[in-house]
Amino acid sequence: MRVSFTFLAPALLGLACAVQTVSTEDTRETAVDERGEAHIVSTAGYEWPEIDRAYWPTTSWRSAPPEQHGLDPEKLAIANAIAEEDPFFRSVLVVRDGFLVFENYYHGGAQDQNTEVWSVTKSFISALVGIAIDEGHIPGTDTLMADLLPEYPGFGTMTVKNVLTHETGLAWDEGSQETWIQSSDWIAEALARGFVNEPGQELLYSSANSHFLSALINETTGVSPGAYADERLLTPLGVEFVPAPAMERYSSWQELHEPFEGTWRQDNNGLEIGAFGLRLTGREMAKFGFLYLNRGVWDGKTVVSEAWVEASTRDHVLRSETIGFGYHWMVVNRSGHIAFDADGWGGQSISVIPALDMVIVTKCDAVNPQGRSSYRVLEKILESVVN
Repeated sequence: MRVSFTFLAPALLGLACAVQTVSTEDTRETAVDERGEAHIVSTAGYEWPEIDRAYWPTTSWRSAPPEQHGLDPEKLAIANAIAEEDPFFRSVLVVRDGFLVFENYYHGGAQDQNTEVWSVTKSFISALVGIAIDEGHIPGTDTLMADLLPEYPGFGTMTVKNVLTHETGLAWDEGSQETWIQSSDWIAEALARGFVNEPGQELLYSSANSHFLSALINETTGVSPGAYADERLLTPLGVEFVPAPAMERYSSWQELHEPFEGTWRQDNNGLEIGAFGLRLTGREMAKFGFLYLNRGVWDGKTVVSEAWVEASTRDHVLRSETIGFGYHWMVVNRSGHIAFDADGWGGQSISVIPALDMVIVTKCDAVNPQGRSSYRVLEKILESVVN
């Protein structure tokens, strides 16, 4: 399978393909699909932590010294220094065993500062699709998009899964979205661009795919993605949702860089943007990562089904031997640590490492995102784990 990327920054993306197994040098069984492609997540899945938590951070996070949770403070200081030296860095948070063991803010960043998280939004829209499937609004990932959104026959043979894995075949240039954001109907404009191949053949990352999912939530649930997220996803986590005010029609991409009131930016039709537009604090981002670390369970209640969490965070399509994509999540092997990331432009990231019972959050300048050191920070934090 060929994999193509034409986008400005690291991007995000049914159930896992049928697999056989082979033994690797470290004895971990690697999943191999019917195409002969080895996958990052083993056939046994992730090494998930126990869900029996000392507390739940619905109201607030509890802090603890890093050394009490197996992290070396001196090595953490190296990660901290990298963030301090990058003028675009705004925050770094590390959660281990359910406790906030590191939290620092840089260059004007603050604990209560909610800023644009860009493509991290894509992993949130994926969660909403999973919830909608769990509730019966969407039959499943093999359902045709055209059957669910009959107003847009241009979806053709594209399935929900094709959209989730960015294998729609849509002709799209992620670096040129001006005409898209100026249009009156972002769904119709994207589909009118045509296709370069049939669905399911090639990974072609597209923000339009993510916005297709926003329209899907709106149509199948009967409520806006924002209202659905507020009730089903954010409120259970203790995250406040503030509706965005009505916006004038966008005339340029630069307008999307400007700060706005509310939690989730809308398109020209008042539909929350599935590809970007969420405004969150670092602690709120950590809550979402913690929800997925606990396989969709929050304080004894299922917010997202375990089956959806596991399917979403497996690598369905590979970019390289160490990077793959799930359902709007990036799957990464960082020096032997298997993680799944909600990854956004310029250094916004929620990295979940199940085997370490850890969530790492980074935030960078969300007005002019140019951060390039966030991955180095992640690597150094992982190096700080001593047990």
